[in-house]
Amino acid sequence: MKIIRNIEVWEKGMDGGFIGHLAIAETISVEFLFSMFRHEQDKPDPEMKLSYMLDAARIALLQPYVAEPMDPAKNDYILTAHGQPDY
Repeated sequence: MKIIRNIEVWEKGMDGGFIGHLAIAETISVEFLFSMFRHEQDKPDPEMKLSYMLDAARIALLQPYVAEPMDPAKNDYILTAHGQPDY
């Protein structure tokens, strides 16, 4: 199974609805993603299979790997992962 990581886009705020997904370039390393969140994890998630809210600083770090512009003042963003069969 191949792990696909992307960014969920939500309308701003707790009542905001789901807008869609943004693709992350496959060139981004899992180690880089893990380094962004390792100090906030209750238990290590080195494969980055869980979901993480992105703040403005992390959005800026990820922006070079995402083709579409992300605006943290307009939307909320979550780094997430899902499995895809590799057959």
